Amino acid sequence: MTNVEKNHSKLSQFLHKLSASDRTWLLKKLLFDDADASLPDARRLHKQELLAAETWLWERAQTASNTRERLPRMRMWCIFLLLRYGALRVVEILHLRQKDLDFTQAMVRVSRGRTVPLPYVTARRMRGIWLDPAFAVNGTDTPLYCDPSAIRRCFQQCGRACGLPKGLLTARTLRRNRALELGRQGLPLPVVNVFLGRHLVQDKNDIMRFDRNKAEQLLQEHIHEERSMKTSARNVFQGRIENIRQEGILVHVVLRTSGGLRMTAIITDTSYKTLALNVGTLVNASIKAPWVILLPDSTPLNNVLPAENCYQGTVEQVRTDANVVEVLVTLQEGSQVCALCANGAAFPVDLAQGQTVTVYFKAFSVILTLD
Repeated sequence: MTNVEKNHSKLSQFLHKLSASDRTWLLKKLLFDDADASLPDARRLHKQELLAAETWLWERAQTASNTRERLPRMRMWCIFLLLRYGALRVVEILHLRQKDLDFTQAMVRVSRGRTVPLPYVTARRMRGIWLDPAFAVNGTDTPLYCDPSAIRRCFQQCGRACGLPKGLLTARTLRRNRALELGRQGLPLPVVNVFLGRHLVQDKNDIMRFDRNKAEQLLQEHIHEERSMKTSARNVFQGRIENIRQEGILVHVVLRTSGGLRMTAIITDTSYKTLALNVGTLVNASIKAPWVILLPDSTPLNNVLPAENCYQGTVEQVRTDANVVEVLVTLQEGSQVCALCANGAAFPVDLAQGQTVTVYFKAFSVILTLD
């Protein structure tokens, strides 16, 4: 027996002496510590840089002068989202068919039977574009197909516009960045490899084993429940600060999300100094569900906004019990807002799924936090 075999035998005997909880701790420790090592030479994009790139691509598409110019820009935005949140390979993205995206389940079906979960908000934002008949290229069933060099040029232009180092914003960097992100959130390395579509060949003598089906289930649950921060607030939006205006004790802070949603918060000068806020800072804006008010129409009364933060949306779900009514509203850019009130108290009419409503909340109701 060679020295390597002897060492493997000793290690195996040692592991079998450990309790189940100790083995689990050791396995996670080994996998988590190796997460960065699994991605050599990976240059990371910070959250501020990712949000800046996503926002730039979205606004570039929205400011297109005509449909012929807008569709290629929307295509690049969709490709970015699939790289940023799905970590798909470019060749996989280019050959996606219309039917390969399941927006109800927020899943992407890739070749060879692989399915990749997406955050629900990402799927909702892509849905309106993806289902547009004009989005297909020359009537084909592959809406995202284009010359790969066009992706590189677009990302280079985006990187320059956002002030990123040359060559940092690439498809490979986005894919690696997502893997690192999931690893830092606590997903074991084999599960991250399943997400990336890496085919792991396991030997029967391997110490660290995993069930691929369970790994896929864990991925789906984790990504569908993924949030930028842990909080009891149902409504959490992440964005960059665009403007800060101080008026005595109060400070007005305006932020913008990657989907173009502008939100105003009013905080005290003490909180402003404590958070050390500046234009460009990435912040999380939280609004408790009881502070959200709904109007049963898409147009505010007399065209006067009832509050600083006012958006149009569609009722997605209504739940009631003896005490409260909970209404989930999907905004036009894909985000969701939850409103909650005592049963029969605040909402002016009985709301139903599919109904158009106006969502609003006061700037004083917005709580700002940093990651």
